[in-house]
Amino acid sequence: MSGQQIQPVTTRENALDNFQDGAPPADWGGGQDATPEPKGPSLARYVGAVNRFKWLILLFGVLGGAGGYAATKFIEPEYEVKATILLEQGTGTNQDGANSRGPIQAEELLKASGWQDLLRSFAIADPVVNDLALFVTPKRVSDSTMFRAFRVAPDQQRLKPGTYVLTVTGTTYSLAIKLGPEVEKGAVGDSVGRVVGFLWQPAARTLAGRKDIEFDVQTPREASIALIKKLRLSLQDGSSFLFLNLTGENAQRTAATLNAWVEQFVVVATALKKKNITSVAAILEGQTQYAAENLSNAENALESFRVRTVTEPNERQSITPGIEMTNSPVFENYFRDQILADSYKRDRQALEGILAKGRQAGGVITREAVLSIPSVNTDPAAENLRRVLADFADRELSLRKLRESYTDELPRVQNEIAALASLRSSIPSVLESYLTQLKLREQTLVSTIDQSSKDLRKIPTRTIEEQRLKRQVAQSEELYRSLNIKAAEAKLAEAATIPDVSVLDPAVAPLKPTRNTAPVIILGAIGAALALGVLLAIVLDQVDKRFRYPEQATDDLGLFILGVVPVINTKGKRKSADEASQVVEAFRTIRMNVRYAADPSRPLAMTITSPGPNDGKSLISSNLALSFAEAGARTLLIDGDIRRGELAKTFGTQSRPGLVEYLDGTALIAEVLHPATAHPNLTVMPAGARRKRAPELLATPRLQQLINQMSAEYDVVIVDSPPLGAGFDAYALATATGNLALVLRAGTTDRKMAAAKMATVDTLPVRVMGAVLNGIKLTGVYEYYSYYQDYAAQDEEPVARISDGSARSDKPLPAKIS
Repeated sequence: MSGQQIQPVTTRENALDNFQDGAPPADWGGGQDATPEPKGPSLARYVGAVNRFKWLILLFGVLGGAGGYAATKFIEPEYEVKATILLEQGTGTNQDGANSRGPIQAEELLKASGWQDLLRSFAIADPVVNDLALFVTPKRVSDSTMFRAFRVAPDQQRLKPGTYVLTVTGTTYSLAIKLGPEVEKGAVGDSVGRVVGFLWQPAARTLAGRKDIEFDVQTPREASIALIKKLRLSLQDGSSFLFLNLTGENAQRTAATLNAWVEQFVVVATALKKKNITSVAAILEGQTQYAAENLSNAENALESFRVRTVTEPNERQSITPGIEMTNSPVFENYFRDQILADSYKRDRQALEGILAKGRQAGGVITREAVLSIPSVNTDPAAENLRRVLADFADRELSLRKLRESYTDELPRVQNEIAALASLRSSIPSVLESYLTQLKLREQTLVSTIDQSSKDLRKIPTRTIEEQRLKRQVAQSEELYRSLNIKAAEAKLAEAATIPDVSVLDPAVAPLKPTRNTAPVIILGAIGAALALGVLLAIVLDQVDKRFRYPEQATDDLGLFILGVVPVINTKGKRKSADEASQVVEAFRTIRMNVRYAADPSRPLAMTITSPGPNDGKSLISSNLALSFAEAGARTLLIDGDIRRGELAKTFGTQSRPGLVEYLDGTALIAEVLHPATAHPNLTVMPAGARRKRAPELLATPRLQQLINQMSAEYDVVIVDSPPLGAGFDAYALATATGNLALVLRAGTTDRKMAAAKMATVDTLPVRVMGAVLNGIKLTGVYEYYSYYQDYAAQDEEPVARISDGSARSDKPLPAKIS
């Protein structure tokens, strides 16, 4: 026995010495207590996903190539034409050493980039666009001939850009906006599109045989901008050559455009040579006049504003005659009227209170109370009230004097009493009349105050407007002064000259596209499609609920991998023999790992199950039992799948009586044990007869008694159970044996079901020994689970000796996958 003993050797261990692969089994952490370490994304898993979906990725690549090829049919070829301009003068330096290159030699007007700026100016582009009608683009190249005379009205405000369709029907035509309304109808041969700003009269013969003519129209300026963007210039420092490149979809039209461009450039350069600074001076003179007009307008605006607001209140404090006006009296009147209105209001409220008390029962309006109001004493309008009050006081004094000498029965006294009562009764009406006048004056003052308040609130706005007009005058004055100086400088530079230019190499239409984008588009489409296919493969792999990778067993389920059983390819004898050798080594590894994963304090009894059907648990159970038997261990294989077990057919033994008959007491233990004829150390216990209530027998104590008894009689007891998803059978069998090994089949096992079922197992007194991965291709992430074929065990020629007639093969018996 190899290895080092770590525990005392028992009788049972001596019985297992002849098939142990190492030291006695110990609790080395290969079971359910092992804690998997977290891992990051696996590149090998991504590679495996790509390999698994390689046909899908290839299909995406083919579709991407087809799409790219189809896209090339809709992309026009691109042609590039070139021309060269020779700058015959002005490419060096002048006598003072200053750089003189440029359309205008005055350094302060144009820098060295003046030639390129001139070529990109609208002075060159606009005539080219108008002469070649580049603002109109027919949809079909064959229609280009009829648009040679196409022009637009000088008044481009009537021009309506867009896509138009000219429909010819017999001798009439109709012009309509594409996907829009009809804009014009007429006879063939007449002008077309005048209402939308076209100057176009195609001949009747050019329209013969045509039905629908579609074309795009844009403004000449937009066409010039687009054309300038396509032009590329190159001018090296100190060089006399200016290189021009222009790209387009039509070779002939592009060459004609560039030639027209350089010709227009020569024309404009020649005109500049003749006019030169004189033209610039004229422009500056015009700008100076414009600036003078702006200055005059700004001064007039300031003057008009001051004239318009001279009568309105303002914040100006200067009193210089003839320039600024003195302060408006509105400020003083406003506050004076405010004080006077407040005085009227107080007096009115006081008089109204006196009047209200006098009209009450027993109330009296006294002269002293009325005269205590300031306005009554000073207001001329209160003269009548003061006279009535004075008469009342005089009458009252006269009455007191008469009463000192006479009694009230005297007619004279009675007359005075009557006159006094009459005056007393007239006081309220006179007071009320004065109150009415006071109210009217108060309302008039309030109205005046409101208007004055509005006028005063407008003062800041008028002040800001005045300051703005002053700033505008100052800016206009500064601009006028600057332009006036520049115009004077331009006149001083009239003697300067500009370099001559000439066309050295005119543009020639190329025969082939300058840049063939078809391969780039096709390759780009294929690359994008392949990338999309790879991404889709990775996504499908991530959402795949089937078991496929070892880390899904170790990381997700927390299981130790007992071994990997590869797939056997039946095609090719040599290949099948090599794969069969891999299977033999795989089960030897599983046998070893099972010994180390088992609890050393208990007999080796284990249940082999799987989450669902078709995972290959019966195959693993049969071949593992054969591996133990071939190693010399007395092995018992129990068919615990009492629902669909077929191990009896696999090993050619009787199917009845079996486990069911023993559990229900109708058969003895000796009657259900059937030795395998081809394997002396292997005994098979079939499932027995199919019964509806057979699963209930697994919950009886006889099952535990059976496992204990068989563990004492056999070295290894292996139970092939139904899937965990079939019911409680597997849980009962695993509880009886105390050990459980889970079979996971690549591409078949449902990982979520496995996790759910193993969560239930974790609640039972069961030692999960690990997982056996079945149906594995030893490539990709499983490449390192294979074995070297060069080290496969081989049979040598036997030496001449007496044979005992026995032979043993390491090749496992093919078992049926359940």
